[in-house]
Amino acid sequence: MNRNIRVLLADDEPVILRGLKKLISWDALGLDIVGEACDGIELKSMIAACNPDLVISDISMPGFTGIDIIRDIHESGLPIKVVFISAYQEFSYARQALQYGALDYLVKPVNTGQLEQVVSRAVAVIRQETEEERNKEMLKSYERKNHSVTIEELLEQITDGSKGAAAALARMGNIAISRYATVCVVEIDEYSGMPTRWEERERKLVEFALSNIIKETVEEAGSGYVFRKGERFGILLQHEHEGEPQRLMEDLHHKINSFLKLQVSIGVGKSVSGIEEAVESYRSALKGLRARYFAGLNRVIPDIEERQEASFPISELTSLQASLSEALKSLDKEQLAASSGKLQEAVQLLSGDSRNQAVSHIYNAIIQLEQELADYGVDAGLLVQDDKPLLEKLTDAPTYAELQQAFEDVVNKMYDQLACKAGGKEMPQLMQVKAYVEEHYAENITLESTASLVYMNPYYFSSFFKKHTGQNFKSYLTEVRMGHALRLLLQSDLMVYEIAELVGYNNARHFSDMFKKKYGKLPQEYKHSLRN
Repeated sequence: MNRNIRVLLADDEPVILRGLKKLISWDALGLDIVGEACDGIELKSMIAACNPDLVISDISMPGFTGIDIIRDIHESGLPIKVVFISAYQEFSYARQALQYGALDYLVKPVNTGQLEQVVSRAVAVIRQETEEERNKEMLKSYERKNHSVTIEELLEQITDGSKGAAAALARMGNIAISRYATVCVVEIDEYSGMPTRWEERERKLVEFALSNIIKETVEEAGSGYVFRKGERFGILLQHEHEGEPQRLMEDLHHKINSFLKLQVSIGVGKSVSGIEEAVESYRSALKGLRARYFAGLNRVIPDIEERQEASFPISELTSLQASLSEALKSLDKEQLAASSGKLQEAVQLLSGDSRNQAVSHIYNAIIQLEQELADYGVDAGLLVQDDKPLLEKLTDAPTYAELQQAFEDVVNKMYDQLACKAGGKEMPQLMQVKAYVEEHYAENITLESTASLVYMNPYYFSSFFKKHTGQNFKSYLTEVRMGHALRLLLQSDLMVYEIAELVGYNNARHFSDMFKKKYGKLPQEYKHSLRN
């Protein structure tokens, strides 16, 4: 009787893993689920530990991608069948998957019929291999593995932090005696999150040419080794002077640009005292590579830790946001450009080397402006840009410069729409009134004093305000005051009478009555209800 086939499931979304387990009757089909992995690193470890016959995995996971996993299976000669699933029809991934022997490639959402059909096919393929053939193949794979520990594999392990790999490389006699060791990382800029424009064959030719020019340059320089690290090329340099890696990488970058007409970014790690510490140099090289988002593509970027990072208080960003908003409301184009530029500089300082933080700050600034424009009766409609969500468009920007341009485009559209809405002089006057109320709500504001601000008599101003806002001025003033009162109530320990004075009420009882009318409860009752 045939034993059940051993299956490993892998996906970085727990809900998908639970769904796969429930979708079909695995035991009825002759399969046992022997493990579940949540990322590529865990999957790689579980393959070694669980000895599966079949792996069903998401193709895009943290740690190692599905392609990394199947490539490792393929090169190791392990008799493991692989089925990939993905949220997208990633044709480049699909070709690579089939190239390394994947049985199938399913697109989410996977239904019962599809999964059952693919699993049944996998069972049939696996059953065709006799136990003797499988044992023989596994023995061969172990032999191949034991005899194929190359310098490149050891270098890859060293940059993963393996001390044993460094010792093994030294025993092989391939390590020079030098004062410093430095790891550099080379990546084609098109790989950095952008959709590829290359077919698989073109990609392989480009990588082959790039590999050759890197190896030639490093070999000419003396003691250096080249290895692959996923989509990137790693370079381990052994040298006597600290500035050597930067000069060599500048030369390499020039050759790649000149001969291959290819844009690449090169991260240069900090120099360490020996290959045992190469993992630290490798990590700092990756930091440099990530810094291209702010520094710009197609550059040689040194260890980011060597550059001074300016600190910037978050409160300043709030102030700049208010300044930008004010420039928009007053339709001051010169002030708008200045405030926008300062805000973008502040975002860069606040974000450090984090692309995600930069996108988040810019997106939040746009959302806040969008909300403030809505208060002026303007429907900016900016959350969708070029038929895609704004956040997606901002996230897709390959560099901070392009994120800045996207932000400028949105701000300019806001300005144009607001200027168009303003038409004559009435909208600027309304903006002036709202800005005045927002700044002086704690004072004794009256209809008469506000009307005089825009040179109108009180009767005309009352009609003018209701026409443009749909509410009378007194109601609007109360609404602004109550909004600030609620903020103070929830964010401070002030007494009710203190809050009343801060939002423009001399009589605490009257304030409490107005608060209850607005929010349905007296201030202390409201605050107490939120704590329960």
